[in-house]
Amino acid sequence: MAEFTLRQLEYFVAVLDAGSVTDAAKRSSISQAAASMAIAQLERALGVELLLRTRSKRVVPTAAGQALGTRARRILAEAAEVPGAVRSGWEEMRGRVRVGCMIAISPRLMPRLLAEVGRRWPEVDVDVLEGAAEDLQRAVAAGELDAALVYSLQAVPGVDLLPIAESRPHFMLPVGHSLAGRASLRFAHLAEEDAVLFDVPPSAERVLAMARSAGVEPRVRWRSVVAETIRGLVSSGLAYSVTNVWRGMEHLFAASGVVLVPVADDVPANGVVAAVAPGARRPPRVDAVIETARRLASGENP
Repeated sequence: MAEFTLRQLEYFVAVLDAGSVTDAAKRSSISQAAASMAIAQLERALGVELLLRTRSKRVVPTAAGQALGTRARRILAEAAEVPGAVRSGWEEMRGRVRVGCMIAISPRLMPRLLAEVGRRWPEVDVDVLEGAAEDLQRAVAAGELDAALVYSLQAVPGVDLLPIAESRPHFMLPVGHSLAGRASLRFAHLAEEDAVLFDVPPSAERVLAMARSAGVEPRVRWRSVVAETIRGLVSSGLAYSVTNVWRGMEHLFAASGVVLVPVADDVPANGVVAAVAPGARRPPRVDAVIETARRLASGENP
């Protein structure tokens, strides 16, 4: 079995983050020679080259180095849990949980999730990172996040997916729209009307693909990365939009002058899921946060 130390892994991750051995040594308060020796010892122990040195004295990871970086972050994160687990017990609900959340999902779920976790487990600190689905899942795979709440159609390789809520696309129409009372609508019904799309990739692209598969080229008048702006344009009667809706979300739109009508065209299922590191044993507090998100998003009593 290859022999290496946590300290060597720590220095290796520091080099990946800093991009150079010199900068990593400064951040770790050790000499450059000591950092270089630790990396060399790690390479000998594993029998592979981990870093490529450039003429500018910067370093880039090899394929083996990238793979080790992902595993090393997980190992170091789990090792950091050991002292607290020994002192407090693994099962105690205390400590930090790092959750990523897609921008399209966050305002609909995170306020309620943070409030519920704070009420039930006051010693659990939830850190939230909002962003695009692919970036958040890469952070999960790299051990930088414990979980990420994303849509299933945005899933990427390298993570496991836990179901949170079933979701379907709905048209957003102003309350006074002539079609607002319909049980469902097709893209063809709105082909002559202006649309406003949520412009955080790949949300707009997904809507365009759905419409085109239904034989319609939407009249996209505006794009926005702010959900409130989109709801405002819709409620003012200036455009329609398309959004994913899961059970229990209706109250979020009730007072905004917007009506939700299911899309009747044949569209793919796109549920909310929690992306987690594959095969990793998670602390109970992480699973508790994920389960609370599932119950809230599914309309169950948390």
